[in-house]
Amino acid sequence: MFDLIAEHAERIEKLERRLGQNSRNSSLPPSADRPSRDGQGEEKPRPRKRSGKKRGAQQGHKGSGRELDPNPDEILEHRPGACRKCGRQLDGSERTVGRPARHQVVELPDTCVVRTEHRMLRVVCPDCGTHNRAELPTDVEQGAFGPKLRASVVTLAVMLMSRRTTVALLKDMFGARISVGSVDNILKQAGELLASPWQAIQRAAQAAEVLHADETSWRRAGQRIWLWAALSATACCFRIDQTRARSAAKTLLGDFDGLLISDRYSVYDFIDPSRRQACLSHLARTFQAFAERDGPAARHGKKIRELIDEIIRADTQSRHNGQRICWHEGELNQSHDRLMDAVEAGERSRTPQLSRLCGTVLDIWPTLWNFTEHAGAEATNNRCERAIRHAVLWRKTSLGTQSEAGDRFVERILSIRETCRLNDRSMHDYLVEVHHTRLTGAEIPNPLPADQIAA
Repeated sequence: MFDLIAEHAERIEKLERRLGQNSRNSSLPPSADRPSRDGQGEEKPRPRKRSGKKRGAQQGHKGSGRELDPNPDEILEHRPGACRKCGRQLDGSERTVGRPARHQVVELPDTCVVRTEHRMLRVVCPDCGTHNRAELPTDVEQGAFGPKLRASVVTLAVMLMSRRTTVALLKDMFGARISVGSVDNILKQAGELLASPWQAIQRAAQAAEVLHADETSWRRAGQRIWLWAALSATACCFRIDQTRARSAAKTLLGDFDGLLISDRYSVYDFIDPSRRQACLSHLARTFQAFAERDGPAARHGKKIRELIDEIIRADTQSRHNGQRICWHEGELNQSHDRLMDAVEAGERSRTPQLSRLCGTVLDIWPTLWNFTEHAGAEATNNRCERAIRHAVLWRKTSLGTQSEAGDRFVERILSIRETCRLNDRSMHDYLVEVHHTRLTGAEIPNPLPADQIAA
């Protein structure tokens, strides 16, 4: 009887811990957090720590404002109508003095759509009387929509606009009439065009010296599949796969031989530990779950979480200052020793789950510090988690994809979007360039820097 009660109590405790999981103490995304509730069952926001500072810009903050365009499209000059002192009417013939005050207004034109009609004339040959009709120039779109409009349709899709919303927006704001079917055809064609740039991005990511990797669930026709991401300093490759197994990770990473930053998911274990960096933020959230318990486990979890946060802050500060830090010297060495003592104490605790976790951390201990041995490396995988967040929003709003062709479009356009962002390049301008080169038959460009393309 007592054994049954203990078994049920343990089961209830596990269920309560699962119910209490959120983005702070697990791998759940912030969008999965449930609002906290007070005693009356009413929702209330999560309390935030107050800094004690006043709202707004702080003392010493360097202000910023909109800079005036040196080459405005139109200049209108305004003259005063009367003297502000004596009231005399001014007719415009008076001498001007000094520099005029400048004020610029940014506005959209009444319509942004330009409809061009190409008329292919028929000409009669004066010698033989044959009727000859002109052909469209090779650089003119064969369909009804030009490269800029096509690029805008794809850009709106990446901004999570549905096909019907895209149709309505283009009509209401720009006066462009387009059907849902035409939008769908444009997106399909864009997916085909971006095949070679996507392959170039994947090769660039696999050749990087430091690479971040992560994965999240995806949906295809209601079935659960997986979206993988590999991100370097200049390239981000997304790939949709049927499985979350090691085979998918190997397909994504290829012959990568640099430093891989990821969570502790075992599918990445084919990478040598000397080339692995375990995400400290992910590890901190795991120990936060123990910090929220009662008893000795909470004390161990809180202590370890605080020490990990201390290391993350040191890494962030050093990269902000353009400096390198080493775990075997300086302040970080002290944090290293204190963290090891805390983890060893946690391994000796009487909480089985905490003890096993601490034992695992000690087994992979070198992978916690490889970020100090590689230039450009970080202690966390936050960059990749931020990059994958837009894909998660896409999945939530569109419910995923419906076919393999849809998978290819999503992984390619997401890769283009994030790679353009990493290289401070306009995605819309790049897509316009892609559609222009399609008309001329030239090689499709990709958004990578020149040295990365050569690699």
